[in-house]
Amino acid sequence: MKRWIVLPLLVAFAASCAPSYPKERLAESLVTLCQREYGLPVKAQVSKTTLGVFVTIPGLLSELMRQVGSSGAENLPPPIFLEGIYQDKKFDFRFLTHGTFIRVDKDQQPKDNSGPNDRKKSKALTDLDHVSTALNRIALSTDAPLEFYLLTIRDPQANLDILFSGHLFDIKKVLYYGISRGELQRRSHVVLRHPPEEVAQETVQNLLKDLHQQTILQLLSRYAAHSAKFGELLPKILQLTIELQGKAAMLAGQEWFLRQMERDQVLVYVPLSALDLSGAVLFTVQLKENQGFILELERLETRQLPDRLKKFGPPSTWKDSFYCEPIDLGQFLSEQITRRVLAEFQPLNEEEGPAAAQKGPQKKVPAVKKNKLATEEDLTRVLVETSAYVLKSYKFNDFQEMIVTDAATGSHWKVSSKDVPLYLRRDPPSLKSLP
Repeated sequence: MKRWIVLPLLVAFAASCAPSYPKERLAESLVTLCQREYGLPVKAQVSKTTLGVFVTIPGLLSELMRQVGSSGAENLPPPIFLEGIYQDKKFDFRFLTHGTFIRVDKDQQPKDNSGPNDRKKSKALTDLDHVSTALNRIALSTDAPLEFYLLTIRDPQANLDILFSGHLFDIKKVLYYGISRGELQRRSHVVLRHPPEEVAQETVQNLLKDLHQQTILQLLSRYAAHSAKFGELLPKILQLTIELQGKAAMLAGQEWFLRQMERDQVLVYVPLSALDLSGAVLFTVQLKENQGFILELERLETRQLPDRLKKFGPPSTWKDSFYCEPIDLGQFLSEQITRRVLAEFQPLNEEEGPAAAQKGPQKKVPAVKKNKLATEEDLTRVLVETSAYVLKSYKFNDFQEMIVTDAATGSHWKVSSKDVPLYLRRDPPSLKSLP
């Protein structure tokens, strides 16, 4: 999918000789540009050094999947779980393997086919091109100190969000032939998710539906977030059960207000006017793996929000906003390293192994050397070497050490920041696990 945003970015930068867009009106300028030139209603905001855009494009996911399917590429993920976290000026990578895997044969990797396509584009892909072009015309022609872009596209037909993100410096580099388009794709990131507000609303709806059908302990077991304090939630749910007197289901058809305020938290504001009660109930829903759990429940006697939440504005205006999480460079690089390492491995196809030779001559067996099993040590070495390449590319030195841990055995490796560049050499230092 990445190539459908890479090309518009390049075109946008090439045409970015337009007058500068002042940082004070950056988001407003982007909204105006999309509406005036493309008839696209978008939302935009700046969060620290990240320019975020939100737009709804029906049918986009099916178009992207159709393009991916037509390429004939079959990329199966390797049997490796790998997670990277940048925290306290340290890179902490943890992996867990659960099967056999091998290094990817570079000669068999799909070629970069991100060049021009003569086929007529659908409206969904055209809208994607337009919003990508507008985003980068603004981002690359402003005096605002921007580093990242985050484009969130909601596809109501698929009921999913598609998030494109990347570093604006990479777009400049590819234009000046500092990196290839394929490298730009590897540096960009695409994520699919269910709309957070919808997950949160469904969670509250189900809670209200079960409010008078299950015991308090059953409700807590099913709906309370792991980080919530049962002792604080229990009396609040009990009081809500008593106050609503079996009428909770009547709230489901009313207008609720939703606002994502953090990556994993959504506010759900439920007015009680339909029950001839004053005020509202405010739920804080915590998201985890596309599921919602109640983190906090507050009974508001008036329509006013608590002081700590007034910065989000009146609930009636929440639909005009969206959440844009500022991208942190350290974590951005950690996630990019993770993706690159996983792309270096693939599951062992047993049909191509030595045992396949016994099945007859109808299938050619590749050279055994291409099917040499990779080990956890190979994975660790690739991880450190990839980290050295990525960190040098972004000139990132704000870390003390890198830690790699095998979650299955507890073995771990440590490389200091001054030693990481050594793994770009032809004869890098050996890696030895620590007890």
